[in-house]
Amino acid sequence: MKLLSPTRMAQYDSYAIQTWGIPSSVLMENAGRTTYRLIQEQYLAKGHRMLIVCGRGNNGGDGFVIARYAVRDGYETVVTLLGRTKDLKGDAAINMRLYLSMGGKLHECPVNIHKLKDELARSDIIVDAIFGTGLSKPVTGVEKKAIDEINKSRKPVMAVDIPSGLDGEKGVPLGTAINATHTFTFAYPKTGHILYPGAFHTGRLTVVDISLPSMAEAKLGWDAQVIDGNLLRTFLKTRTPWSHKGTYGHAAVIAGSPGKTGAAYMASMAALTIGAGLVTLLIPARLNDIMEVKLTEVMTYPVKDRGTGFFLLSSYNEIMDVLQDKDIIIMGPGLSQNPETMELVRKLYTTISKPCVIDADGINAFQGHTSIIKKTRGDAVFTPHPGELSRITGISPQEINADRIGVGKRFTAHHGVTLVLKGARTIVCDPRGDIYINPTGNQSLAKGGSGDILTGLIGGLLSQGYSPVEASLLGTYIHGYIADSWLERFTDMDLLACDMLNYVGETVKAIKDGTDRVYIETTL
Repeated sequence: MKLLSPTRMAQYDSYAIQTWGIPSSVLMENAGRTTYRLIQEQYLAKGHRMLIVCGRGNNGGDGFVIARYAVRDGYETVVTLLGRTKDLKGDAAINMRLYLSMGGKLHECPVNIHKLKDELARSDIIVDAIFGTGLSKPVTGVEKKAIDEINKSRKPVMAVDIPSGLDGEKGVPLGTAINATHTFTFAYPKTGHILYPGAFHTGRLTVVDISLPSMAEAKLGWDAQVIDGNLLRTFLKTRTPWSHKGTYGHAAVIAGSPGKTGAAYMASMAALTIGAGLVTLLIPARLNDIMEVKLTEVMTYPVKDRGTGFFLLSSYNEIMDVLQDKDIIIMGPGLSQNPETMELVRKLYTTISKPCVIDADGINAFQGHTSIIKKTRGDAVFTPHPGELSRITGISPQEINADRIGVGKRFTAHHGVTLVLKGARTIVCDPRGDIYINPTGNQSLAKGGSGDILTGLIGGLLSQGYSPVEASLLGTYIHGYIADSWLERFTDMDLLACDMLNYVGETVKAIKDGTDRVYIETTL
């Protein structure tokens, strides 16, 4: 599903109005009417009282349309306007007058919110129509007081287009923001709805059709896409009955150091579980006996380490020989930051002419050496969390999380690799400039080993012939989807990384069958 920034959404509105001749009043009517219908069907019961809190702009106009239909259908309805009626212009003013002509109740709250507090206490459903997606500065004054009071009420809140106070592009509150139960956005979801903390404020999300022509996409473009089953099914491969292990590739995993053999195990097993035909783990010789016992289906190759348990630069030629007949390389889980190991990683990276997935300490190896990232001879996927990306870019984790799309886009444009920026709402950035946001996953993944499983999943998909971006999209979606399924059955505390391996097949089947859960509802 396509995602727009507020700026691009405004271009779509202008295109519909100026090029297609759809009056802005019709767009507002479509938005308010359908939103009302959905609220009525899902939240309103006989005897319910609805409070609609309107701002002075077009978002408030949408609120007045909703109020008009509620009055028409006999629901006790009141509008609190954060301002004066004389402040309203254009379509918002027209719809306010229509609402009042039907006998609708309205309270003006230009300075204080005493009347709003009274209405909040008496109402069953709150509609937030204060600010739209165009908000670009911190919320102050009566609007800030109103938002904070609405949040304190703990009543069900329906947000019109976007929770008021939320940055529609980056998903961060501008001082304060509504905590919505359900958000009804118009035409397209916005990036700020999907990114955290915006997704938390948004709650349940439904995209409402307001009759914008879809062919505008070809002219105006979009800012990102949400990864979903519909997208994945466009490139999901079918495994033929006459295939064999050679059909699905041979993945090599370069991983492990003293105390970190678990990372090597998890990445290897994830690659095999997702469907790679063969997986060989290259492990320092001192640790090989451990892995021989722990791994059954995965082959191991002990790399000479002079008894240290670390990969050494002196083993470069030996490793290159082993990699000759392998199809893809996974490098990094549990390697440690031993200086000689880090140097080996960089040398292998610039000489291997095969697709590779670089994770964990493999990424740390490029600290102070980012200029060589673009020198890979094969396609590369980097899978850092914000801390790892911070180490190699010098951008703080806080700055990265505040602009995940912008940081990711600049990184891939400069270095020419596919980036999987892990975290709450993992971002996949294609070197061509395409941005994807993964809606799956939850706090149960906040545990050691989760990233090693993801690395293995992406590598195993690469081994089967998926492109770097396809493997990244499918791997991240499956990874988070398993966690979401776990949370439906158990808790957010007890998921272990290796548990995830037991649910890969179930998840892939749901995607293939089209029975995977819907993360964004739509009336389109």
